[in-house]
Amino acid sequence: MDTDPDAVRERATVTHLEPPLLDIEEEMWSAEDPETNCVGYGRVEAEAVGNLVAVVAEHAGESGVGHVKLPGEVVERTWQEDPDGVVSTLSNLF
Repeated sequence: MDTDPDAVRERATVTHLEPPLLDIEEEMWSAEDPETNCVGYGRVEAEAVGNLVAVVAEHAGESGVGHVKLPGEVVERTWQEDPDGVVSTLSNLF
């Protein structure tokens, strides 16, 4: 798995998310790396991509679980099992 920042940016899927979404009333961006199952969120596109690059560099490959970097916080990507945990975390940030 390539964790080089340029490689992560190249393969990232970036999405603009508009409200109302998951009880969040502000627009936000997500950047997801399908290779590492990591995601970065941000209030602007550059922040989402930067958060993705940071979380991949720091956590990729740990225990086979993807990670999510929110502004100021990193959490394991567990919302497949517990969607309410991520929704409440995102709701508190945005």
